[in-house]
Amino acid sequence: MPENWDEFVPKIAIVGAGGAGSNLVSRIYSTGIKSATTIAVNTDVNHLSIVKAHKKLLIGRSITKGMGAGGYPEIGAKAADASKDDIRAAISGYNMVFISAGMGGGTGGGSAKIIADIAKEEGALTVAFVTYPFSLERSRKNKADWGIAELTKSADTTIVIENDKILKYAPNLPMDKAFELIDSIACNAVKGISDTIMMPSLINLDFADVRAVLGNGGTAVINVGNGSGPDKVEKAIKSTIAHPLLDVNIEGARHALVHVSGGGGLTIEEATRIGKGVTEGMADDANVIFGSRLDDNMRDQIQVMSIIAGVKPKIMNASLRKEEIQIAAPSSIADSDIISDLLS
Repeated sequence: MPENWDEFVPKIAIVGAGGAGSNLVSRIYSTGIKSATTIAVNTDVNHLSIVKAHKKLLIGRSITKGMGAGGYPEIGAKAADASKDDIRAAISGYNMVFISAGMGGGTGGGSAKIIADIAKEEGALTVAFVTYPFSLERSRKNKADWGIAELTKSADTTIVIENDKILKYAPNLPMDKAFELIDSIACNAVKGISDTIMMPSLINLDFADVRAVLGNGGTAVINVGNGSGPDKVEKAIKSTIAHPLLDVNIEGARHALVHVSGGGGLTIEEATRIGKGVTEGMADDANVIFGSRLDDNMRDQIQVMSIIAGVKPKIMNASLRKEEIQIAAPSSIADSDIISDLLS
């Protein structure tokens, strides 16, 4: 083994932007993740003080005084722009950067694009995991549409989780549990990809595989499913297909990443059958990459996560211009007016 072996090991960072993004990073950190570095980025010093991460970064200190962006993505963007050097120092040296944010809010919605721009400038494969607001959050949806449209210009792939889908699949969950479920899904996806790249697996997924699928993926949908018992493979396939977390049509999609976790009894044949089943309907020449890890604690359980890239969401108006979010935000981002209102 070469003395400089570490130079050939990909380095992965998970950046949480804003409140929702930092909450996800805190959850991932609490799992004891060893395959990636977690970084929490926020304009709200109080929230930042309670989250757990390997690194924490307060941005826009002179702009928000550590008191948050007040739901205005312009202020989140301005804060990130003012702290570009600090962000660059925090994420420099990583080969892959996950960015997590809640779209429709201030810090995450405004700063995610700038963080993605910096990550790309540093040469990292940049993948964003973002949530889309509930349908009742009308003004937040307008801001989310714009934020995602901007983010997709910068990130290699933007994976969108539609909050309304959680309500559809688990309508009786209390609100706090629904958000925990959303975090859990994103957490399992990010950790699953990182662990499969960095740790020995039943079917290895290397960094080049991930780059091949997500390197220019555009907007992507994540599907999750599970199965157990004698027909666990069929259950896992059916469950995954039945629970997409974004309203899209995958027919003709050309890129997919499938991750399968299971107990010690999971075979390569079962894992490949699942991979084939959950990507049914994609283009015949689609680039489908999959990895699989064994976890003895799962016994006869199987968990499936598929990311299908290059889809067109039905919920978002990608042509939204920045001016169109002014319904819910000031017409100017002059510090003297907005900041005084936010901090009063």
